[in-house]
Amino acid sequence: MVDRLLALPQAFVHGELYPANVLVERAEEGPARIAPVDWELAGTGPYALDLAALASGWSGEDRLAICRAFHRQLPPGGRPALAELMAAVDLCRLALALQWIGWSADWVAPEAQRHDWRGEAGGLLKAVVG
Repeated sequence: MVDRLLALPQAFVHGELYPANVLVERAEEGPARIAPVDWELAGTGPYALDLAALASGWSGEDRLAICRAFHRQLPPGGRPALAELMAAVDLCRLALALQWIGWSADWVAPEAQRHDWRGEAGGLLKAVVG
């Protein structure tokens, strides 16, 4: 799994771009202001890592819609096939799930941010590893 993560194209990533780390200020006129916060894990990593975090916790349909919207914004010359992007996102989702499972057993996420990482990892193991 680590070899597959390292083989993915690398990019500057936030590291924890979960919805809870994105502030949105709606404007009465003009576009909303969007500000990612909590940057202490930022660095170089698999390009799909932030997309995987941002789409975590969403239903399969919603996650696919988020990934399709991201895919459409990539430059046409460097855009992977959607299936390739989805495979990279699933691999990164598995890595994130394993990371959360490994974190301190003493820490409990706030109610609004809780997620079944073990269940997600179990489902992804079948899809990613086979």
